[in-house]
Amino acid sequence: MNRPHPASLILLGLAVLLAASSRHGTALFLGGMGLALVALLAATSHLRLLLRRSRWLMLTMLVMFGWLTPGTPVPLIPGATQEGLLLAGDSLARLFVALSMVALILRALSPPELVAGIRSLLAPLALLRISRDRIAVRLALTLNEVEASRNGDSGEAVRTASTLNLPASVVGVTDFVLGALAAALLLGAWLT
Repeated sequence: MNRPHPASLILLGLAVLLAASSRHGTALFLGGMGLALVALLAATSHLRLLLRRSRWLMLTMLVMFGWLTPGTPVPLIPGATQEGLLLAGDSLARLFVALSMVALILRALSPPELVAGIRSLLAPLALLRISRDRIAVRLALTLNEVEASRNGDSGEAVRTASTLNLPASVVGVTDFVLGALAAALLLGAWLT
């Protein structure tokens, strides 16, 4: 079995994200926990990094929804409302689903593969006369700078790249299977 095209993996990730985040209540909780477990097992370092970087956003969401939403007061938590805490839990679960899916995509694709996949998905922009190559180059440069700062390189060193090399991928049977799975997930999310 050949390696799937990066665009197929990104589309499948988006379909899983949309299908999981379109659920409510127990289905959202179970789907989110399942996806988080997969991300924890397969992409631990990426998930930890994303969670650490989003901790203030999560705390802000909890406070803003839990304590500033009008509703029935919670007896043991001063100022919090039942409706607000439920809304906070729902929003945090959706954010956790998104972070888990991003961690899995980052684990599955290297930065050049990610750029190549996004470049492929941006092909319809040619109809609007928008250059997908310019977007891909800017994304690649941004990812290069992020990697350089993560590795501790100082900004004083001049880093120039004369060419952008993206991996060449051919669409195969695996991509059609992933596309069918993504379509089934989106159809299931839309119909239910």
